Amino acid sequence: MKRPSILFFDEFDSLAPKRGHDSTGVTDRVVTQLLARLDGAEGGARGAVVAASSRPDLLDPALLRPGRLHTHLYCALPDRDGRYEVLKILTKSVTVDKEVDLRELAELTDGYSPADLKSLLVTAQLTRLEKQLDNTDEKDMKSVVVLNEDIKSALQETKPSLSKEQRLFYDMM
Repeated sequence: MKRPSILFFDEFDSLAPKRGHDSTGVTDRVVTQLLARLDGAEGGARGAVVAASSRPDLLDPALLRPGRLHTHLYCALPDRDGRYEVLKILTKSVTVDKEVDLRELAELTDGYSPADLKSLLVTAQLTRLEKQLDNTDEKDMKSVVVLNEDIKSALQETKPSLSKEQRLFYDMM
């Protein structure tokens, strides 16, 4: 008995970019073959094809027509409340001092993706670890308690991965 399945492609833009930009023609042949396979994969009872891309503008437009990848979902960056929820989840694995106000941090991190927020907390954690190693013998990451000063330092180092211009571009797509 055949079971339904989901075929998931991550970073799909690297697998199926717009044709005509490859001097060897190899990419064009791969995309053409992929289009043919997608055309043959119709019949929703057998499964679904899902693709993710952080650069949908680079995808070959033929992939996005009805019958292939016709439903498009835009996953916007989290708003302040969303960032607060992400920070609550992330701080389950990174110990922060009770003086650290996650709501304030959510306010300060406009334009940050969940991955950016994780990078921010890891940077703050490493900053605190370096200070602890200089002053104590503690080397266990679980003993590292991130302070407000570590967060402020990390905010100087860790910027959003998308510029305002890039965010506007994606919002308009």
